[in-house]
Amino acid sequence: MRLSFPVKISIISVLFMLILLTGCGFLSGLLSEPAPKPEIGPAGKPAESKANPPFMERFFSAPAELYDLEATAGVVFEGINKENWSQAQAGLTNLQTLWQQVKAAGGDKKGVKEGDAAIEKLTAAINAKKVTDSYESLIKFMGSVSDIGKSYKLSPIADIIAVSNGIRNVSFFVEDKNWGKAAAKVKELQGTWEKVKPSMEQVGILGEITRTHATVNQMKDAITAENNGAFQEQQATINESMARIREFFRGK
Repeated sequence: MRLSFPVKISIISVLFMLILLTGCGFLSGLLSEPAPKPEIGPAGKPAESKANPPFMERFFSAPAELYDLEATAGVVFEGINKENWSQAQAGLTNLQTLWQQVKAAGGDKKGVKEGDAAIEKLTAAINAKKVTDSYESLIKFMGSVSDIGKSYKLSPIADIIAVSNGIRNVSFFVEDKNWGKAAAKVKELQGTWEKVKPSMEQVGILGEITRTHATVNQMKDAITAENNGAFQEQQATINESMARIREFFRGK
């Protein structure tokens, strides 16, 4: 059945009004103030949340001190893992100094409060020469530093720390000769690396990215074979590659 011209016009007018009304409602939703945070939820108080940093601030480069914290964490971890407590203590002193500088620059960013708690536990554990407690506190502290780094969208520091923490996890359990746990941790490392690798793929560092990718797989093979000598070779290689990647992005 053919519709007359006036009928067509009427139908088009009704459709136009419906679209216009729907669009206005959508637009008002975008422009309206966000709902106030509730005081209580079904199971208690909502989690404390940090406001997103100003839009432009999200695209600043991360402070160089975040990269320096990662470098110093390697010194502290090696001291803990080898039970070289003088090295761990010296590294911790530098870590504490850098942390104060990061806090001064980071203000109330997400991760600062958690970092404070973790470094306090790390200090107590190193002073008491407790290997596992020291290792776990260092991993937690650097996880908090990674959370701070996530607010800087142009810098892959959060991803670099995530990979480095993964390497430290694997190394700790290889040192303890817990091959089953090391195998689980190297599988986690592979997953982390695959996820974050694209954020680091830039001209000037692609060679080290490729090298790191191969080394992660070779570390897994060494752990599957429970070959400590082969693992130590791969660990030395990935230490060098990740240090080069870290230094490439530092200050950019």
